[in-house]
Amino acid sequence: MAAEFIAYFEVSNHGIWLKIFIIGLRVVNDIERPYRIYYDNESGVQYSNNNRIIIKSKFIDIKFLTVNERVQNIQIFIKYKATNSMLADLLIKALVSKIFHKHTAYMSVILSNILI
Repeated sequence: MAAEFIAYFEVSNHGIWLKIFIIGLRVVNDIERPYRIYYDNESGVQYSNNNRIIIKSKFIDIKFLTVNERVQNIQIFIKYKATNSMLADLLIKALVSKIFHKHTAYMSVILSNILI
């Protein structure tokens, strides 16, 4: 669970920095929508939307509280997305061939027969 919160914390930091940077460039006046973070671990998503801290998480208290505050202030939105729907898994996980080919087709990646 700690890895999820470190990832949520880092992603939200980068997203908020990018929002401030774009507003500072005066490309747009304001960005109203919260950043969406999709994750394939239901318990991590439910835990991030919860206000309570459990004993196991004492060493990530500050990151948890920061993520939870950003969720409560609607700066970020963390939502569950099934593993089979995560396109990034193509780059980081071993997938069954059906899902692998579905993701490569969606990304418009052309594979030669040598790789398959």
